[in-house]
Amino acid sequence: MLFSLHTIKFYVTLLFELIAFPILYTKNFILNKLSSKIYKRHNKLRQTIQSPTILVNIHEWGGYPLKRKKSVSSIPQFECGLQYQLQRFNYAKKRLPLLINVTISDIEKCSDIDYIKKNTDNIDSVDNKGMDFSGYSSFYEKIKDKENAYVILSNTSVNAIQEDFLDSHIQYMEDHPEVGMLGVSYCTKIIQTFVRNNFTPHLQSFYILTTIDVLREVVKLNGEFPGIGINHKLLLIRNGEIKLSTLVLKLNYNLAVVQENGKVYQFGRNTFFDNSFNAWKLHFGDVRVISKKPNRINPIV
Repeated sequence: MLFSLHTIKFYVTLLFELIAFPILYTKNFILNKLSSKIYKRHNKLRQTIQSPTILVNIHEWGGYPLKRKKSVSSIPQFECGLQYQLQRFNYAKKRLPLLINVTISDIEKCSDIDYIKKNTDNIDSVDNKGMDFSGYSSFYEKIKDKENAYVILSNTSVNAIQEDFLDSHIQYMEDHPEVGMLGVSYCTKIIQTFVRNNFTPHLQSFYILTTIDVLREVVKLNGEFPGIGINHKLLLIRNGEIKLSTLVLKLNYNLAVVQENGKVYQFGRNTFFDNSFNAWKLHFGDVRVISKKPNRINPIV
């Protein structure tokens, strides 16, 4: 095929938005204007953790070197790579019970497999369709029937800067069972759209801390793991990364993001007719544009 099914689906979505632009733009304008200035308090709490082992999955594309530079439009270039991720979590493993799993797509392209084997508990070869979410969904399938435990889903586009962060992240989740997912970076809108006045706050998926039980709820609500099998990057952002956060909010959990200053900002979504636009207190857009050290995992202070 000249174009994949997911490429066609993405551009059909854009075509619909273009045709319905006046209606969609007006709807967003009204919702943003009339939204509440405070977040509704949600009473839903996560299920209790049963297993002390923190289950970590790091996804990598086999063609990447262990260390690399990451360049994204309008965001300062930074160093990242699998080697830094393995160092980060193996350091945490000295104090906390961790299982470190690495999923690799196009594993035949990986020239550092021996190094990876020495520094992880397990390696899984996965399809490249779905990219990071191929690894995330594969890992979920492995752990979905285990006792409830904390889960970290991450890729290798994490800033190389090493911080002692995990204890503080786990403690925050312990203290705040209303939080369904915790991340370290966010964006407040769908950028891959013609309707740019949308308010769709979500966690960026290069680092997510959640639980098995929350992921089970997400999959039950959605019918499958978000983003699975999608081979078009822009559609994957919409139907993988953004949808994951949207589903957690629909389940009436809050999301939390660790800011660059180490403070945590919690947010939710009030109702279908109240999108909480006026309750938002942080930078609008992709926070990495204003970050001094983008994609860095910061400890909570």
